[in-house]
Amino acid sequence: MRHKPRRIWPDIIAGLFGMFAAVGRVAASDSCLSMPVTEQAATAEIERRAQDGLAIASVNMAGNPRIGDALASLARDRGFDVLLLQEVGERSSDGSVFVATLGDRLGYHVAYAPADRLGDRETQGLAILSRDPLQDVRTYPLERHHLSFKSRCRIGLAATVATTTGPVRLMNVHLDTRINSRERIAQLEPLLEALDGVEGPQIIAGDFNTMNIGWLGTMFPMPYAQQQVSAVRKRLEEDGFNTPFGDNQATFKFLHLPLRLDWIFLKGLAPFDWSVDTLPFTDHRGVSVRVKRTVDSRAH
Repeated sequence: MRHKPRRIWPDIIAGLFGMFAAVGRVAASDSCLSMPVTEQAATAEIERRAQDGLAIASVNMAGNPRIGDALASLARDRGFDVLLLQEVGERSSDGSVFVATLGDRLGYHVAYAPADRLGDRETQGLAILSRDPLQDVRTYPLERHHLSFKSRCRIGLAATVATTTGPVRLMNVHLDTRINSRERIAQLEPLLEALDGVEGPQIIAGDFNTMNIGWLGTMFPMPYAQQQVSAVRKRLEEDGFNTPFGDNQATFKFLHLPLRLDWIFLKGLAPFDWSVDTLPFTDHRGVSVRVKRTVDSRAH
């Protein structure tokens, strides 16, 4: 007896609705408030291991503070110099408190920028943790998309890492979910404009939410109707950014869709080691890369 092939598209579409409905637990209010950045300097000089280059990691921690132990262990074991975190904080744990605690554990300098207020005191946002001092910390409000449900406020968080071999400008991002390629690139534009006048090496990284899906009215997903991964990569390449990660290397697996949401893009830096890592307490995988300055970047 022949078995009928399983129809996976209804499962995928139904699952996508369920996944995005879950975002409502940390949904933003109707207006986006400008909230101050929290900065914290390391309390002691960090003992450095002998290693080549600069190691950067980016993790969407899905608002779960229980990931702290895993992040601290991974940072120490792999010798990460910089951690870029998204979705930091939840209703029972303010993002600034989590980052300050993690910074103390690692002995890193810290910058935290709230994007959404979740309760009377708790916020969720973006964070940068670094072995080297952070300078010129700034936030950039991004275009607010009023999605049919589960809207969020979006920002970019920038800082310059004062490494021993010279400054590196970082941009931590977390873009919207249910938008199409044109809107996703438009949301990136203020960040690329901010980096346009910066000399020397640059990194733009985080959760880009680059699903190869077309959205009708932000509600109805059409898998593979758009190639958002290629569209974002092409736009960043126009500004001189590259990435060692492949389009099909999933950082978020959902049902039958291997989603490539998380990226690290480099300018004036050459990657020589990179990985995608599974972590507990988050539905994302972390991405990390070790880099060296290129000849052109040293010329600056």
